[in-house]
Amino acid sequence: MPKLTRRQLIILTLGGFLSYLLFGMFDSMRGATLSVLLTDLDLSYTAGGSVVMGQYAGYFAATLLVGILADRTGPKFTLVLAACSLIFGVAGYAASSGLLALIAFIFFIGIGLGSLELGGCNIIAAIYKEKKGRYLNILAAIAGCGAFVTPMIAGLFLDQGVSWRLIYRSGLLIAVPAAVYFVLLRWPASFRHAGNAKETSAPSPGSFREGATSARHPRRARSLAVLSMNLSNFAYMAAEIGTATWLVDFYCHVKHFSILEASTGLSLFYIGITLGRLCGSLFVDRAGHVRSILAASLLAAICILGGIAGPESLALLTSASGFCYSIIFPTSTAVISEISTGHTGRTLGIFLAFGGLGGMFGPWIVGIINDLAGLETGLAFNCLFCGAVFLLAATAGRLQMGTGDF
Repeated sequence: MPKLTRRQLIILTLGGFLSYLLFGMFDSMRGATLSVLLTDLDLSYTAGGSVVMGQYAGYFAATLLVGILADRTGPKFTLVLAACSLIFGVAGYAASSGLLALIAFIFFIGIGLGSLELGGCNIIAAIYKEKKGRYLNILAAIAGCGAFVTPMIAGLFLDQGVSWRLIYRSGLLIAVPAAVYFVLLRWPASFRHAGNAKETSAPSPGSFREGATSARHPRRARSLAVLSMNLSNFAYMAAEIGTATWLVDFYCHVKHFSILEASTGLSLFYIGITLGRLCGSLFVDRAGHVRSILAASLLAAICILGGIAGPESLALLTSASGFCYSIIFPTSTAVISEISTGHTGRTLGIFLAFGGLGGMFGPWIVGIINDLAGLETGLAFNCLFCGAVFLLAATAGRLQMGTGDF
């Protein structure tokens, strides 16, 4: 592995952290403002789901196409593309009033978000080879910081009558300086093709089971395990985004919260994600990655059902699902990076692309169910996605281990 100076390590780490901070900010901004946007423009839940689908169509395109090129171009290209797409998309989205225009511009926001996530993930995966589960959970916690602060600030402004358009435009005050930082970022040439090399080292002990190395298992089992984790990420993103997108509407129209209280509930959801990832960074490598994913997906479903079916005093249990969701994505990222060999950028790009598809279809499906059967039924549908995460992660564990004991 090429060596970095301390200065290079700090600059690159800050670049990765900044990319995920932006990702958390603008991804949660959609959920915080969507309810007001739909009311302002007189759009249905299905139309709102189509807007969210537009964002994750862009996310999918970025993670798939940019991911394939990532090993050749390096993270700097990915981050510069991300910043330019994000700025263009936000400026256009904030000026739009028609459904088609909203979908078109949020598509570019999605390209920016997908590229930000891919670029930041590739940086951290390349420069921190040891304990990937820990560092990827910390990176994801940075996204959570942006994600829980944004809905609180947005809720305060919306409660005072400030337009959702101004909230989006204010985000450019951070996005533009970040774009300048990414342009000035220098990615060491010695790292550019690091993802193409075949990695022969064994995974960390916590990945599946102590002492189990991926070299002991057939290529077919490895490929099926990778596919299972990709599908698991699809289901996870469908569940998390399906929950976050409609949480404010659920609190406002079912639990009769004010817009400020509902936005605070969304902030609590992202606070749970942030705290969960910080806590997860301390135990996922020891507890085992697959075990951690199984427990988290099960607990998330329990929290969602408890918040929906329980009395109003327990409504915030739905927000607590964020704490349970928290470790699934970064821990799954650690799993996929350990069971695959070579072409790290491409592998992560495909993994994130599956997540993008989940982000596209999850909220859209929930939006349709909201219109047909009510917000409670729509939100509860996310529990089925959690069940899929559980089954697919368990399948990947069995394939990689060659045994049911993990």
